[in-house]
Amino acid sequence: MIIKYFDEFEGQWLDITGTTGTTLTYNDASGWVGVSNKVIKGNISQVGTNAPTINIFENTTGATLTPYYSNVGEYAVQSDISLFTSNTMFITIGNNQVKDRPFTYIIKQSTAYELYFFTYNNGTAANDCLGNTSFEIKIY
Repeated sequence: MIIKYFDEFEGQWLDITGTTGTTLTYNDASGWVGVSNKVIKGNISQVGTNAPTINIFENTTGATLTPYYSNVGEYAVQSDISLFTSNTMFITIGNNQVKDRPFTYIIKQSTAYELYFFTYNNGTAANDCLGNTSFEIKIY
């Protein structure tokens, strides 16, 4: 895909070459360039005190993810490569609300190799809140 834009500083039309799923970023040496996003999409489920299970639909990061159970309503997902760096991620998780059971999810970066998932049922830490819940992690 080629995108044309007018660079007022240069006073001319320039091209940006990229592919679908890229983010445009400005580089002082090159102007606007397309940077490929890395993404992990899938579903996550958890029952009782078992570690969550992850069903990956798409993974362009090259990472292998391993989920762990930590405590009631607290789970870790570890990557085999440095992946979860500060200020470079956008995470979306589905809100799997069932009547009379409003679940809340919080995701927190622990290290570049680990994310924590916290689940709550009516404001109280609880297991069994991740039932085939969709998630997407975009890394820029």
